[in-house]
Amino acid sequence: MPDTSSGARQTPVLILFAGPACAWKTTIAAQLAARLRVAHLQMDEARVRLLPNSAHTRADRAIAYRAMHMAAELLLSHGASVILDAPYGRSEDRQDASQAAVRGGGKLLLVECKVSPEAAVRRFAVRGPDNVRLDLTPERVEQMAREYPYTAEGLLLDTDAWDPASCVSRVEQYVCGQS
Repeated sequence: MPDTSSGARQTPVLILFAGPACAWKTTIAAQLAARLRVAHLQMDEARVRLLPNSAHTRADRAIAYRAMHMAAELLLSHGASVILDAPYGRSEDRQDASQAAVRGGGKLLLVECKVSPEAAVRRFAVRGPDNVRLDLTPERVEQMAREYPYTAEGLLLDTDAWDPASCVSRVEQYVCGQS
């Protein structure tokens, strides 16, 4: 995180966690947010708060993305860094987040959480059905992990190779090195 001990105002960062279901995005993002003491906005949580009982359609997710991006832009414009956590498998969603970072006067840092289809299905079996993401099944989780469009434009985090604590440390090093 940016060092503010010198008294100079640092550029806030928008840390974007992206990846398929069961890639530990939320686990890592929440731990990092606590460690860095920054806001953590999660797409499914935003969707449920804004649209209770929604069907998790693309239109519903688009509303949640827009709300997260608006909140991130406001936080950044007030000098606060923020973490956004969502699949971000569509380029238009990533582009909108990037534009929110620019409008808010912040810097975008992308963290892609990579997971193999086998590991994603194992993690899904351990955590069980999701009461928010009702569309998730073992087959859907496997498909999402197999077909996820990684870009490698930021930090590509192999969550098969490292445990969550190691992932958090790697992301923190990345963020501090980029800020």
